[in-house]
Order: sequence, then structure tokens, then C-alpha cells
Amino acid sequence: MINAYLLLTVDYVFAIIIQIIASIQDLMTREISDWTWIIGSIICIPLGLYSVFVLGQLLLYIIGVVIGSAFAFMAYWLRAMGGADSKSIAFISASIPTISASNMALTVINITPLSVLINSLIIALIMYIPYNVIQNIRYGSNCEALARVKGFNKLIYLITLMCVPAHRVFRNPNNYAISQVLIGNEFQPVIRLGLDVEDPRESLIEWLSQGRISIDTPVLTSYHIPFIVPITLGLLMYVLTHINFLVLALASL
Repeated sequence: MINAYLLLTVDYVFAIIIQIIASIQDLMTREISDWTWIIGSIICIPLGLYSVFVLGQLLLYIIGVVIGSAFAFMAYWLRAMGGADSKSIAFISASIPTISASNMALTVINITPLSVLINSLIIALIMYIPYNVIQNIRYGSNCEALARVKGFNKLIYLITLMCVPAHRVFRNPNNYAISQVLIGNEFQPVIRLGLDVEDPRESLIEWLSQGRISIDTPVLTSYHIPFIVPITLGLLMYVLTHINFLVLALASL
């Protein structure tokens, strides 16, 4: 009989390779071919399924798949994630079996899709917030939507939203969503829940035609971080340690 742990190792390697390929596609084009997930699933799901069958962990595997797939569907339906991000979570759920821990509570926290999501969300914040702050230091002083905001509210906007020149939005429209609205004769910031699927250039073209902005005017946006990258890093951490940032934090208390 083939060693189940050897198969798991092969499964991990191929799953990480697929995620790296998806990350490269996401960084370059913000679109990921469905064939990436199809080929990955054909290779990885049988490996993971056979391994858990041999190890007697089939029920735990099914629970992980159900939880991961349900979350992926709900996140996409609520526009909390893009389609590729949701497919990535579903792929990982079906490809990387949950490994039982020393106690049931730890096992529940470490269910594969939950662990990867916890890791990836924290990694995304570590990547996203400094990038936001840097861009706002460069352009925030000339961003009309932020000019009249004071105190704690301004701090929230500076952390969560990004000021960039309008020409950058025109050049890479898939990377941004407009996070300011024209009320009366003033621009005001707005935080929208979920992904904005509207073309950000439409608002900019309207404001350009009205003479409200120029092509170099900083506008307030939400940056669409290529979330496949944090997911891949979160998966890599889980595969190497089989724990997540939450477990590490709890262990340090």
C-alpha cells in the first residue's frame, strides 16, 4: 500500500504550485483561468481523498470540504470575495485534508479552510494597511474627499482607503473601486461593504466632463488587493505548521 503521508506530501506540493500559478495570474491580469482550478482539482483531490481514507480521517475531511465550500459560496454571493478567491478556498478545502490535533477544540480551529482564511486575512492586512498609508502620505494632502474629514474618522479612512491619481485608475481599472461621492459641491469619502463591480472609470469620466477633477487629481479609492497571494501565503503557513495565527496568539497567552 502506498504510504498515505507520502501522498499527502505530494498533495501539498501540487496544491501550493497551483496556488502560486493562480497568484501569478492574479498579480499580472487580475483574472485566473478556470483551467488552473480544474487541473489542480484533478491532481490534488484524489490524492487528499485517498490519504484521509487510509488514515481514517474521512469524516473530518468531509466537514472541512462542507465548511470551506459553504463559506466560499456565501462570500461570493455577498460580494465579500471575488469569484477566483472563492474558487481558491473551495479548491483548498477539497485538496488539503484537515489534520486532527491533540484536542477537539484545536482541531476545530485548525479545520483547513478556517486556518487558511485566518492566516490570509491577517497577512492581507499586514500587506494592505502599510501600502494604503504610503499612498495616502504621497497623495492624501491633495485629495479633496479627505480634506474636510477630521479626527478618528480620518484615521479610519486613511487606513482603509487609498488616494491615487485618476490616471492610475484609468490605467488599471480592475485594481480600484471609487470610494468618494459628490454631494452638492463637495466630494465626501464612502466605505462600501463588499466588492464594487462597477467600472470605476464611469464616475471619473463624469467628473472630468464637469471639470471637477483633472487626470492627475488624487481620488479616493478602495484598492482591490490580489487576495490569492495572501491565500497562498496562508496555505503555505498552514502546510508547514498545521496551525494558524489565532492558535499562535492563544498559545502565547
